[in-house]
Amino acid sequence: MVYRKFLKKYNLPILFSLTMLPIVSIIGIPLYVYQNGIVWQEPVMLIIGWFISGTGITVGYHRLFSHRAFKTYPIIEWLYMLSGSMALQNSIIHWCSDHRRHHKKLDSKDDPYSIKKGFIHAHIGWVVKKNEYKISGVSDLAKKSAVKFQSQYYWTIALFLSFILPLLLGFIYNRPFGALLWGGILRVTLVHHFTFFINSFCHFIGKRNYDLNTTAKDSWIMAFLTFGEGYHNFHHKFQWDYRNGIKWYNFDPSKWIIEFLSLLNITYDLRKAPEYSILKARFNTINRKIKLLSIYNKKKYRNKVKKIMDKSIKDIDMWQVLDNKIQSLKRRRINKHDISIYKQKRHILKLKLHKSLSSLALLFINIKNLS
Repeated sequence: MVYRKFLKKYNLPILFSLTMLPIVSIIGIPLYVYQNGIVWQEPVMLIIGWFISGTGITVGYHRLFSHRAFKTYPIIEWLYMLSGSMALQNSIIHWCSDHRRHHKKLDSKDDPYSIKKGFIHAHIGWVVKKNEYKISGVSDLAKKSAVKFQSQYYWTIALFLSFILPLLLGFIYNRPFGALLWGGILRVTLVHHFTFFINSFCHFIGKRNYDLNTTAKDSWIMAFLTFGEGYHNFHHKFQWDYRNGIKWYNFDPSKWIIEFLSLLNITYDLRKAPEYSILKARFNTINRKIKLLSIYNKKKYRNKVKKIMDKSIKDIDMWQVLDNKIQSLKRRRINKHDISIYKQKRHILKLKLHKSLSSLALLFINIKNLS
């Protein structure tokens, strides 16, 4: 009876695979190194494979296919289909269906990897459990040639690129098993769990500076392991933005790759949240944090917060009006001097808003210390 329940609940091939990969990595590689040492080709293969398959997920599966944060040419879609397949995280259709459902049904019972069902479930439990989720919301992807080809030959592509290719490369320097361990098994294990940490760790620990109505959190640590995916609170607020780390110092190689390719006209129509919308989210989040403090009920604090918020909302609305005017003038090819005047006004508003945001943040810290 227990065995039948287990069979009914879990996908045994997936469970076995995701159990054996880390076990072989933890036990097999030290034993192999002890007996055969390390040659430079193997860590290099690991790092290159990690980069190719990792960005195949972040730039390809996630930002290109799931969120359509930018556009590119079919040949690039094929390349990201292949590199994403190396990560061995299912086909684009399945991956994007689950991910779009996660955003749409976040933290609900219909969220495939909801943190509300526990850390382990969000990290890996949802992968090994059988579910009744049907592929949906991806009709736009089903028309793409790369996606159609992958859907038909996914396991052949994924297993060849993940394990057979490293093995073949290992024959070049007479260490095929070492190449398989480093460039295949260990690399797949690391990419798996670094990606899984976005679903678990980034919904468990971190900062929420853009939206308090979500469990998603920003973690710069996870950004280093996932080519910039760790700024998860921002991502859930502005999921269609091609960036995750919006500040110049945020570690977001996926963003840099997309931007670099745009300079070569390989990527285009990069989608980007307006700066005034991002600032509005910051203001609303700090405002809500203040309101959750018990001492906020004192009239003097309420008045101070309201004064800053009222002024800021007016400035943000004006910024949006100026942005619309600038875009309209550009379309009509009006004199550049007229456009520069509106840009100057927008810059002044930007400085004022950043000053107001600093004042509100400082007020929050003071009220928090008094609470």
